[in-house]
Amino acid sequence: MKKNSAILRTTLCLMLFTFLVSPAMAQDAASTRTVGGVKSMEDRVRQLEQAIGSGDESNRWFDRIEISGLIEIEAMHQSIDFSDPAQADEDESDIDLATVEVAMDAGISDHVDGHVLFKYEEDDLFVDEGFITLSGKERFPIFLTAGRQYLPFGNFDSHFVTDPLTLVLGETNDGAVVVGSSFAGDTVEVSAGLFNGAVDETGEDDMVDSVVAAVSFQPFESVMMGVSYTSNLISSDGFSDAVVTGTGTVTDMVGGWSAFITTSFLERFTFIAEYAAAMDHFKAGEIYDPADTRERKPAVWNMELGVSVLENLELAIGYGGSDDGGADFLPETQYGAVANWGIFDRTNLALEYLRAEFDDDPVETDTFTMQLAIEF
Repeated sequence: MKKNSAILRTTLCLMLFTFLVSPAMAQDAASTRTVGGVKSMEDRVRQLEQAIGSGDESNRWFDRIEISGLIEIEAMHQSIDFSDPAQADEDESDIDLATVEVAMDAGISDHVDGHVLFKYEEDDLFVDEGFITLSGKERFPIFLTAGRQYLPFGNFDSHFVTDPLTLVLGETNDGAVVVGSSFAGDTVEVSAGLFNGAVDETGEDDMVDSVVAAVSFQPFESVMMGVSYTSNLISSDGFSDAVVTGTGTVTDMVGGWSAFITTSFLERFTFIAEYAAAMDHFKAGEIYDPADTRERKPAVWNMELGVSVLENLELAIGYGGSDDGGADFLPETQYGAVANWGIFDRTNLALEYLRAEFDDDPVETDTFTMQLAIEF
């Protein structure tokens, strides 16, 4: 009888313990799973936080990425006048999506950054930039940028919709390693890099053997100036298209140099001047025209004066030109005017007129362009 009573007491104790604990167990189970074994929303959030940094606010990947972009819509009308009366003049016009850019910048750590720029232009979608930058910040102000990038040759500042002639001759986008530093309170910056240009010397191996170097300085708050050098001018994005040799090479590699100054004065005026040129002659028939009998040493310049008429309205005039620019590659003289009107926040409407006159080929062009652009 005593044995049965002990068993009964033990059984009652187990039943009471189960009754008290079961609701807590059921509540805990319900917090992690629902019918059919599907995880609850709370559990999914907890798992996501663990995946992106265990809920650490300072380590979430989406907090380290900045996205920006640009959309440009352009309408243009161009008249082409030939001095030869036997050749009929031409007119053309168009409305199209000119440019779309989407940039992503990632701050990986205090000394490591990543950058990718996707671009749509002329019906092509491509990666325009993609590089990694290592920097020492304030303690060690040296940076290294490796990847596809715009090389530090030229400045190419402009008020106009149309690219300045200096950009057509000198802008180079290529895979490269660039090292630089800023000092004197960030008023002086020097940089140098190595790249494998799009054009090589005839008979030479395809090697990383081209160099670029630049120095810019800001002696006053309103003045910025600089000079730059490249050992491979013909490899610029625009100028490389002028190579007409069957192999796409040149006999001797020709370097180039550039100088610029940008200054603001009287609180509303901005003056821009830039010059870029080859440092030696290209052999006859290597660029522009295979039948050309002259050696060519191209040089270009661009000057602009802008004035802020209102807070959101800027007017500018520009004059540029070239020597040895070819029959139809670079105009001997180019001048015009542009109005930039910020109609809304980060929204600009530009109206531009440009006249171009070519030397070797008796042709003149008048181009009117209207551009609507937004930044985000």
